[in-house]
Amino acid sequence: MRLDRYVSMSAGVPRRKAGGIIRRGRVTVNGRRCTDPRTRIAVSSDVVGLDGDPLRQPGHLTLMMNKPTGCISATRSQIHETVLDHVPEALRHSKLAPVGRLDKDTTGLLLLTTDGGLSHKLTHPKRKVQKVYIASLKSPLVEDAVERFANGITLADGTVCRPATLRVLDPLQVEVTLTEGRFHQVKRMLGVVDGHVTSLRRVRVGPIELDRSLELGTVRRLSAEELDMLSQQLSLAEPAADAPADPAPPEAY
Repeated sequence: MRLDRYVSMSAGVPRRKAGGIIRRGRVTVNGRRCTDPRTRIAVSSDVVGLDGDPLRQPGHLTLMMNKPTGCISATRSQIHETVLDHVPEALRHSKLAPVGRLDKDTTGLLLLTTDGGLSHKLTHPKRKVQKVYIASLKSPLVEDAVERFANGITLADGTVCRPATLRVLDPLQVEVTLTEGRFHQVKRMLGVVDGHVTSLRRVRVGPIELDRSLELGTVRRLSAEELDMLSQQLSLAEPAADAPADPAPPEAY
């Protein structure tokens, strides 16, 4: 494969722009700077770098981010910082987008992918993919909070939520496990049981757990093992062909 095509496909930029990046000396092949876009490379064995960071091989890219506060789960914004602003240039791609959304002030695990099919499967309500959150509270919850979550909380606007798991870690910290993604759902559900949330962090999506070594605002590729676990769970969670379609509410916690 020609080097300019490889860079174009890996970085998600037009071929002409990829050629300019190469000619400016920003690309290396096996550690050596290469300025000729026509250079032929072996996709399976050659290591291509951009600005000192390795470029992924062409194909879908899925990342784990430890999302910080203050940025929104979007690909672009003229007002706010976005999660993509925290992705190194070597991993940026025109099709890279967050899977679902986390509220601006919510931290923790956010997946980003170029695979639209994977994103749809993870957010489809019929698949009931679990998402686990740790919430810090201003004051303890009411005594029957765990039971009410298990029975399905009814929000202030009358929306009935699916049964969820609430685990009290200590009087001012709880773990919430959901299988749906309504607007600000964790905060709204806890609010029903007198829980004022002071901070919220997502620690798991399906079988993927937040890497504790991942600092806030940083990303890493999902490993082959993690991708296999994700694929296996989504296959098991395949909705029945005759299942009625539910509208997929936006995830925003």
